[in-house]
Amino acid sequence: MQQFLMAFYIVFFATGFMGGTALWVLSVRVRSRLVRPLLIFQLFFLVAMGLIIVYFAWTAQPEGIPGSAELVLLGVVNALNAGVWGVVIIIARRVRLPTGRKKPVSAAAEILAALVIVKSLANVFVTPATFPAVAVDAWDLGGHLLSALAMASFGLVLRGPITPHEPPAIRSLLSAYGLLAIVFAPIGLIENAVEAARIPWLTTISLDHFFYLAWNIVSMSAAVRLLRPSESGTPVLDAVPEERVRALGLSAREVEMAVMIGRGLTNKEIAAQLFISPATVRTHIYNLYQKVGAGSRVELINMLRS
Repeated sequence: MQQFLMAFYIVFFATGFMGGTALWVLSVRVRSRLVRPLLIFQLFFLVAMGLIIVYFAWTAQPEGIPGSAELVLLGVVNALNAGVWGVVIIIARRVRLPTGRKKPVSAAAEILAALVIVKSLANVFVTPATFPAVAVDAWDLGGHLLSALAMASFGLVLRGPITPHEPPAIRSLLSAYGLLAIVFAPIGLIENAVEAARIPWLTTISLDHFFYLAWNIVSMSAAVRLLRPSESGTPVLDAVPEERVRALGLSAREVEMAVMIGRGLTNKEIAAQLFISPATVRTHIYNLYQKVGAGSRVELINMLRS
C-alpha cells in the first residue's frame, strides 16, 4: 500500500508542476486574460494538496500532530481554498460574453463561490471540540453541498458561451476544465456518505486528489495541443496586409474570417465565436475564395500573406 501511495503522489506532483509549466508556456504563446488566473489556480491547488498530504502524514504518526500545528495547517489550507474560489470568481467574470448583462448561471457561480469563500474562512474558527457532533456533521455536510453546487455551476460557465476574443487553445482548455468540474462536483458529498456509512477508505487519499490529478493532466494537454503542428499544415495569419485588403476588395467580415482560418479554426468554431450559423460561415468563406482566387485554406492564407 505504501508503494502505491508513493507512486500516486509522485505522479500527482509531477503532473502538477508540469501542468503549471504548460500554463506558463501558454501565457507566453497566446494573448489571453485567463491564463494568469488559471496559472494561479493551478499553483493554489498544488500547495493546498501538498499541505493536506503533510497533515495526513503527520496525524498518522504515533505521537500525532500538536494541536497548535494542526490549527495552523488547517488555517492555511482553508485560506488557500478561499483563494482558489476567489480565482474562480475572476475566471467566471473574464469568460463572460461582453453583453453587459450577467447570465443566471454566471451570477449563480459567482455567488456560490463567494459563499464557499465565507465557509472556508469560517472553518478556521469551527472546531469539533467546541460544538456538538451533530452540529459539526451538519456543518460539514452543508459545506460539501455548497461546494458541489459551486463546482457544477462553475463547470457550466466554462462549458457555456465564452468571450470570442479568446484563442482556440484557451477555449478548448476551458471546455475540458468545465467538464471536469461538472463530473467531479459531487465528490465531497460522496466522501461524506462513505464516512457516514463507515466504509473502509484510504485515509491518505481523497477523491479530491483524483480531481486535481485530472486537472493537472488537462493543463498539460494545453501546451501539447498548442505546440503540436497543425494537421492541415495551415500557416498562421495574424492579420491581412492593408494593401491586400484594398486590392481584393475584402469586407471587414471577410478579413475576420481569413484571420480565423489562419488560426486554424474550423467552420463550426468560427460560427461559435461570431454567433452566426455554420451555413453563413460557409457562404462567407466561399465568397472569400472567389475574391482571392483560392481553392483551399492553405492557398488562401498564402495568397493573403503575399
